[in-house]
Amino acid sequence: MDAQIVSKGEFAKMIAVSPGRVSQMISSGMIGADALIGEGRTARIHAALALSQIKSRRDIGQALGNGLGTRLGETATAPADFGQQPPADDEPRVLGTEDLIKLERLAMERRRNRQAEEDDARRRGELMETKQARAEMTRMATSMLQSFEGALPDFATALAAKFELPQRDLLHELRRSFVAFRAAAAEREAKRAAGLPSHREAVVTKGEFTS
Repeated sequence: MDAQIVSKGEFAKMIAVSPGRVSQMISSGMIGADALIGEGRTARIHAALALSQIKSRRDIGQALGNGLGTRLGETATAPADFGQQPPADDEPRVLGTEDLIKLERLAMERRRNRQAEEDDARRRGELMETKQARAEMTRMATSMLQSFEGALPDFATALAAKFELPQRDLLHELRRSFVAFRAAAAEREAKRAAGLPSHREAVVTKGEFTS
């Protein structure tokens, strides 16, 4: 068998990425149809051509964002092996196949680290989904309003004794004012919540919300 015709799994090992990442490269067009032999899950890869395509189509913007930015020269065909001599000091730095593989591995490692950090923070209670935060804040606000509403008869009794007014009339007026306030507050909160982003953000530390 031609040594340059390999399976997706073999190609993944060759460039030190996961088989899933190879499938993503194929789906995104980074590895073109002309570098594939066969179709579907059993398709095999022309290694040299695929490496050349990865080199020429790699998003250099992502590479720069990952902190390993270098200048990408004109598209060149992939070498038979991954070894390349470093350019002379007075030559522009060109990303070779080995550089691209390192960039891809670094990007994958950073994604794994970021996910691990988020998972760890979530376990410690330092991260909360915005949806969860909204629900928790709503629960707290509802609990506070219910407590306040339950105290209205006591307020009415105290005011009636102080100003010598009927407790029943005072309670009726307090409840009417409270209902109007609650409706206005609910409308303001709905408008504020609509402006919250839907992504994850650090909104509460462990133990801040207690029942």
